[in-house]
Amino acid sequence: MAIHIEKGQNIKLSLDIFHVGLGWDVREDDSSNEDFDLDVSAFMLKSDKKIPSDDWLVYYNSGIDYDSGRPDAAEKPYRLDPNDLSKLQPFDPSKYHEYIDDDGVRHTSRDAWREQTRPVSPDWSVIGSIDDEDGSTSEDGDDETMDINLEKVRADINEIVICVSIHKYAERRQNFGQVERAYVRLYKPGQPQSEGEYIYDLTEDFSACASVEFCRLYRKDSGWKIQALGIGHKGGLEELVSKFV
Repeated sequence: MAIHIEKGQNIKLSLDIFHVGLGWDVREDDSSNEDFDLDVSAFMLKSDKKIPSDDWLVYYNSGIDYDSGRPDAAEKPYRLDPNDLSKLQPFDPSKYHEYIDDDGVRHTSRDAWREQTRPVSPDWSVIGSIDDEDGSTSEDGDDETMDINLEKVRADINEIVICVSIHKYAERRQNFGQVERAYVRLYKPGQPQSEGEYIYDLTEDFSACASVEFCRLYRKDSGWKIQALGIGHKGGLEELVSKFV
C-alpha cells in the first residue's frame, strides 16, 4: 500500500534502489500554443547544502567527464546509453547527426546526443531522465523518470533535492499555474507505473513560479528519509542553480 506524503512531512525510506517518477498535466484551459517542457533535475548536496561540483547536478543537459587531467577533457563529456545503463556514450558528432524536426526546428548533433542518452552522477547513483520536450512520449505515465541507487551515493553527499523547472519559461511566458495534477512518486523496479511506494501530490498554487523543489532525500541515523518540500521559485533552473552551487 502506497504511503501518501504531505508537504513538510518526513518519512523513513524502506527502499535503496528505486525509480523516481514525476508527472503533471497542462491545464485544459491553457491557451498557450507553445510546447510545455518541464525538466527534472537532482542536486546532490554536501553538508553545506551545496553541490561539490557541476557534475553533481544531474539534469537534461548534463554530462560527466571521466577523462579528468587529459588535455581534451573538456571536449569529452559522457552520458549513458538508455538501452544499456552500463555503457557510456561520449559526444561524437560522427554518430549523432543534426536534423530538422517536424516543426522545422534545427537540432544540432550535440542536441541529438543529449536527446538519445541519459545523464548520470559521477558515482552512478543517480541516472537522470531522457528529456520529454513536449510531454508527447508520456501521456499515460510519468512525464520524466530518474533511477536512484542510494547504496552507491558517495559518502560526503548528504542529500538529494529533486526539482522540476520549466524550460524557456520567460520566452514562452509559462509558469506552474498552467500545470495541474503534479506529483512525485518512488517505486520499485518492475512495479507498474500506476503504483508507488511513496507518493507526494502537489496541491499548492505555484502560479508565480517557474521551478519547484518537489522533495529531498537525506541521510538520517544510518539510513535515508524523504521529505515532501513543495518550494516554489519565480525563476527557472538558473534560480535553483544559484541556490545550490
